[in-house]
Amino acid sequence: MDGLRFEPMLPIWVMVLICIGLLLLKRKGIAPYVRQIFMVILIFIINLRPMYKSDNVKVVKQDLNCYCIFVVDNTTSMLAEDYNGDETRMTGVSADVKHITESLGGAKFAVIDFNNEAHMSAPFTDDNVFINNVISSLAPPYLVYSKGTNISVSYSLLEYLLEETEEFDNGEVLVFFMSDGENTDGNDLDSFADLAEYIDGGAVMGYGTDSGGQMHWHDVLDDELVLVEDERDYPYKTAISKIDEDNLEDIASDLDLPYVHMEETSDIDDVLDDIVETLASEQKEDVRKGYKDMYYLFAIPLAGLIAYEFISVKRRA
Repeated sequence: MDGLRFEPMLPIWVMVLICIGLLLLKRKGIAPYVRQIFMVILIFIINLRPMYKSDNVKVVKQDLNCYCIFVVDNTTSMLAEDYNGDETRMTGVSADVKHITESLGGAKFAVIDFNNEAHMSAPFTDDNVFINNVISSLAPPYLVYSKGTNISVSYSLLEYLLEETEEFDNGEVLVFFMSDGENTDGNDLDSFADLAEYIDGGAVMGYGTDSGGQMHWHDVLDDELVLVEDERDYPYKTAISKIDEDNLEDIASDLDLPYVHMEETSDIDDVLDDIVETLASEQKEDVRKGYKDMYYLFAIPLAGLIAYEFISVKRRA
């Protein structure tokens, strides 16, 4: 069965019941009933929708004329458990990036993440699976290496990518800035206003709550989750991270983008709807490895049997 794949159109148990019902309607005569059995078998196989592996599968994909940059806060505070109840903020980021890539299918995406410094996690690509895998694999640095963070550290790399899209000069440029807004290095937020001229759309997306949430980080050495503690005073207390919407709203104002406080994925839908309405797109045919349908191999004899039965009924009439 290697190389074969099945994607039933109706649940198998439903089709089994239908086939049993068709067989119970037994026709008179051995030959007619044998033909009836063959027809039922063919119907069952067609419903399984068998497919075979091929290196030459034609697919039609939507090609959106835009470049989309995700700027993702990858600091320890993004592990705070106050997204949609008690999930981590990074859980929300991961779900939201997946939603955005699906909504803007055919666009080219890039990822910048930042903690102590900014990193180019993914250059521009139209491979949504790769982008979502990159986001899912992000993890903040070990606490011992954490130096305190400032959102401004992302500025230079974002500027570099935006200037790169200017050289392409063939599409809209979107930025989705995803953060809880916390600066923990004691410095003020730098202005992002000079980057606004490069950006055509997107949003600043805020994660977290005013009451905040505790954080656990994964200690790889001991393979356990460790509660993050505030070590500024002894005895240590559980560290609590709270959203700083003032910083996020300042970034949104600088970049001339809407600010959206994210509590669930659908919160960004209005922004995405507006973007899709303004973007030019076209359908392109591509050839990839994949699976091709082979149900038609069974549909042909089924059609032949049905035609034979129809002619037989007409003759008897």
